[in-house]
Amino acid sequence: MPGPQDLLREIFVLNRRRTSEGISPLEYQRWLDVSAKLRKEFPDHPPLGGRGDTCIRIEFGDHEELRAATMLNVRPIGLYVNTPFAAEVGTGFCLVVLVKETGCEYRSKVEVVSNNVGPDYSTANLGMGMKFTERSCELRSLLDELCGVESEAAG
Repeated sequence: MPGPQDLLREIFVLNRRRTSEGISPLEYQRWLDVSAKLRKEFPDHPPLGGRGDTCIRIEFGDHEELRAATMLNVRPIGLYVNTPFAAEVGTGFCLVVLVKETGCEYRSKVEVVSNNVGPDYSTANLGMGMKFTERSCELRSLLDELCGVESEAAG
């Protein structure tokens, strides 16, 4: 069982990546768990770790995979990300999307709008639906193009 020093080292590494290049959804869940353990371990002086925007990093193989994750039932257009958990509705993130085929990386501010309800109201997979909170960004423009929609007019 890890001791407090091990947890402090882990939270330091996760927190640095969480606010820079981004962490995977599983790493985000681990960050939440370790933060909770440290708050119990040090109730009077919990270690810092909640500062800065959380960047969640998601990878898609190609544009088709990204298009399949697009939620057209969210205005403005949004994305559904398969995760083993779903953050609370209203939680804000900086979403970092990497399209492996092209090597392109996109960043955008998003907000969780659904838990375990994906594109076309599918409930087949666990995850979270997110909508863009920025009026204009490269990722939103790419999704508009991939799906042939004009979300600017809708959102």
